Amino acid sequence: MNARLRRLAPPALLAAAVALAGCPTPPRPQELDDLSLMLQSDVVAQAAPRAADTVAEARALQAEAEGAWEDGDLERSARLSRLAQVQVRLAVALARQDLARERQAEAEATLAAAEATYREIEDRRAVLEQRLARLWAYRDAREALAQDRARAVEEEALRAARLPEAERATWERNWRAQAHADAADARRTFEIARMLGAGEAYPEAERMAREAIETALEAVETSPWRIERPLVDAAQAQADELRFRMLSLDEDGGPEAMRARVEALVAEYRAGFDPPFHVGLDPRGVALTLDAKGAEIEVAFPEPVATALRDLRAKWTADGDLLCLVSVRSLDSACGEGCAARTASLARTLAAELAGVEPARVLTVGDPDRPAAGAGMPSDRADNAARIRAVGLGFTKDDPPLEGLSRTGAIRIEIFLFPRVRLDSADVAATASATGLPATEATTAP
Repeated sequence: MNARLRRLAPPALLAAAVALAGCPTPPRPQELDDLSLMLQSDVVAQAAPRAADTVAEARALQAEAEGAWEDGDLERSARLSRLAQVQVRLAVALARQDLARERQAEAEATLAAAEATYREIEDRRAVLEQRLARLWAYRDAREALAQDRARAVEEEALRAARLPEAERATWERNWRAQAHADAADARRTFEIARMLGAGEAYPEAERMAREAIETALEAVETSPWRIERPLVDAAQAQADELRFRMLSLDEDGGPEAMRARVEALVAEYRAGFDPPFHVGLDPRGVALTLDAKGAEIEVAFPEPVATALRDLRAKWTADGDLLCLVSVRSLDSACGEGCAARTASLARTLAAELAGVEPARVLTVGDPDRPAAGAGMPSDRADNAARIRAVGLGFTKDDPPLEGLSRTGAIRIEIFLFPRVRLDSADVAATASATGLPATEATTAP
């Protein structure tokens, strides 16, 4: 600036000109730029939650380094930047160490759970082996029984062939009646197995047993007697085995423990239950039998049926662990067409009275209409409806009524009471592991 301009310019303008003519701002140190890139990286962003204090210290050092650069102290700015970079690397290392510890803890927890599961499976192995051994022994016994039965059928066929025609017709009629009764028993046993949960535990075995029973029931109506008997025997065997399998899954000890529980129930009902029910031990549970007139029950419950049902209802509803199947069959050979439907309707009526619900709430075997849901019912009655089922068998065979009742319009009411099977899902899964089958079909393989 020449002397003439200096004389003309005011003092403030001179000061600004001197400042502009001074040294320029020094370039940023490379260490400071590297630090900025490090702090902006995804690695640091991921590490920040696990090493927040160390990352905060690095950012504080970055701020000091920025200030030193602005003041022109490049050496201090570079030194602070390098120190901040060390803090960033430390933060990343601490975060990775924390993540490694977390993953190690997860792995140890997974390993501990796996070891606990393995120990549980090992603890159950002996129980499962016993159950499978019982099943094989049961099948061996059934096979021997089937062979004996086949020989008996052949012997009966030879004997029938030597009978006079009139006697042979009577013999064949009685043979068919017995086959019909056995098929009805198989159906009741099958329904009890279903109530115990066979459809959920063994769906394929349940399907096979159902088809065998349907085939047997059809055969006793249409097939020659020498053909129907093996079909009925097969249906009985499959229904019995399905029930046996469910009892083998009972977590309280299997079939032996279940039998002890049922025997205790029989003793209780015999000691504390008034006639007219006949109380007995049945392979399916406690069996209570009562003969009555079907027409009277359709109108109202006569005595002594009304008193018997009232007393039974008080005992059964008090035990929420007890399931119930109400079976009705006709004792009148002149029951005629629609006999099965009438006995099913009577069974539903009796079951509804026993459970304290409307008949529409009772599940009846063979009825295509499902019962109404439990909505709107008190919880105790909804539970009663859920643990009772009705089945009508029509006319099966010519049995004399009890208590001197005439045959005309007579029915036999049979009520089966049996404890629930408390299934342990781990047992089903472990059985599946032992047999190599899906859990729901663990023991359906021969």
